[in-house]
Amino acid sequence: MFLFRALLIILLFQSNCNVLAQPNSSTSRSTALRQSDLQLTVEKSKFFETGRYDEIPSFCKKMSQKYPNQVSCNVMGKTAENRPIVYMVTSKKNILSPQQAQKKKVPVVFVIAGTHSGEIDGKDASLLYLKELLDNTDSKNPLNDMTVVWIPVFNVDGHEHRGRFQRPNQDGPFEQGERTTARRINLNRDWMLAQTPEMQSMLRLVNAWDPAVTIDLHVTDGLRFRHDVSLTVTPEFGGHPGLTQVAKNYLDDVLQQLKKDGHRPLGFYPRLIDKEDPKQGFVLDTDSPRQSHTYTAIRNRIGVLVEDYAWESYASRVKTCRATLDVLLNNIARHAGQIQDAQAKADKASQASGGSNYALEFDVDIQAMDKATIKTIDLLGYSYKVLNPAPIVGGRLVSYDLLKPEVWQAPFFDNVQPVDQAIVRLPHGGYVVPLAWASIVKPYLDIHGLRYQVLKSNLVALPVQAFQVLPQYINFDHASFQGRQKATIDGHWRSQTTTLQKGAIFVPIRQPKSAIVAHLFEPKGPDSLSAWGQFNTAYEISDYIANHRALELVQWMYDGNEKIREMFGDIIAEQLPAIRKEYDQKLSRDEDFRLDSDARLQFWMSYLPDQDATLNVYPILKTDRTPNF
Repeated sequence: MFLFRALLIILLFQSNCNVLAQPNSSTSRSTALRQSDLQLTVEKSKFFETGRYDEIPSFCKKMSQKYPNQVSCNVMGKTAENRPIVYMVTSKKNILSPQQAQKKKVPVVFVIAGTHSGEIDGKDASLLYLKELLDNTDSKNPLNDMTVVWIPVFNVDGHEHRGRFQRPNQDGPFEQGERTTARRINLNRDWMLAQTPEMQSMLRLVNAWDPAVTIDLHVTDGLRFRHDVSLTVTPEFGGHPGLTQVAKNYLDDVLQQLKKDGHRPLGFYPRLIDKEDPKQGFVLDTDSPRQSHTYTAIRNRIGVLVEDYAWESYASRVKTCRATLDVLLNNIARHAGQIQDAQAKADKASQASGGSNYALEFDVDIQAMDKATIKTIDLLGYSYKVLNPAPIVGGRLVSYDLLKPEVWQAPFFDNVQPVDQAIVRLPHGGYVVPLAWASIVKPYLDIHGLRYQVLKSNLVALPVQAFQVLPQYINFDHASFQGRQKATIDGHWRSQTTTLQKGAIFVPIRQPKSAIVAHLFEPKGPDSLSAWGQFNTAYEISDYIANHRALELVQWMYDGNEKIREMFGDIIAEQLPAIRKEYDQKLSRDEDFRLDSDARLQFWMSYLPDQDATLNVYPILKTDRTPNF
């Protein structure tokens, strides 16, 4: 059976590779490429295999020798296993540095492949397409109008940890890399925390080049349908209205062109409501900034997530990815001025966002949607059965009949709304990081390219808002995620004045990347430093009152003992009769309270000063003023 399947795959690859190798402009060029010494493993193997990583620097060197004024080979950093991460800069106008691109006002596009190195279509598709572009002298070549930075493999260690069954929900190539890095971190969940050397290198590159559009190339995770690619373009919601509209128009144009070229694209990632029954409907993804396309959006730039269909043959997937890149880049070239203008306006609006409300998180509330407004969409699928119980294993599972194509008419839930609890008021001034936490926070400010100032002397009586975390709303995840114990908290902001030590940090909200500032510091953000567990010690009890001592204090309070006045002062002592009256009333009226000794003890102890004054005090402050430095 395996031999038959392998032979069948080879025949499919052979039938597709001739089509794949043909560029748009001329047949003669494809012939020249096949005879050149730039042939890749994917071509030599008839699209059965993908090359090892050492093929990338070799390819880049040969291309830069052949096109010295159009290609630059570079290393953006090293992986955890000390492998170089090679990237190529290409331009038909010899604009090969960030400074030149900025001076010439040329749009910069990032093409990232191999983030998940098992999903490696984008590497081979981008390299093959790049050969075509460099050899193409057509006046409509997109490299005439932009600089493209190609990262053929982002997750290099994962690429080299290869195996034959690492993507069982995918048809080819023969060997695939791993989804995660050598440290088992998913790079497409690391854009905010940037805990990997790979992501730190990437963000330095992003800050240097400031790409107008970032294209991230992936493969779906195994749902059976007949669309060959899905695209998500951001900002979809929550971004600057002008930029959001430009992104929407861009997606519409790309989808229309792909359909015209014979492809079957989707304009969203197909996320099932019921993974065992597609006809129950699909819901629009609302990803957080930890992922590339959403992170790009909160930078006021356009992000594109490309997902090839996993069950197409590898040759077909590479062909589709190459065609998608062609449409994406040509569309950017045609509308570069409009894109750059919208981004400049979004940057300007971000610098004036202080005092405004900002939504940190969005979601689709399926239950709240009016049934009359729910869309029904047609998706190209297959006939299927929901088996309950499933044979052999039991349970409820789906089985597809791949010989019976079918159009699914399914509800599509896309009414995205801000999550109420995640709507925050941005400060007029900015955020303050006390000295004790400055060394923890500063690396994140640097890696995201944010502006900040360090206090050169002590600052007294600065009006701020401090966030008091309520202990009943502190939840630590039981399982780690990305190697971190995430935390969710809630509480309330309260006004106070504070004294800051020299070395504290002020991060102004008046900057183009104000959304990144808010996402890092607002405690309710899904990718805040607090959510990622960086401030967990602020919510951990480190000192306590022994039970026998607590009982002694409660007895003194109940009896009105003068020792309470001596220890805690007149204000608490004078409140004791009223506290006792409230306690007795609650005891007589509330049976649950009467039966809960811990609650009764806590009732009294809550009136005493906290023995741990900084417990549950969120470490970041915000202020409506700009401190004097």
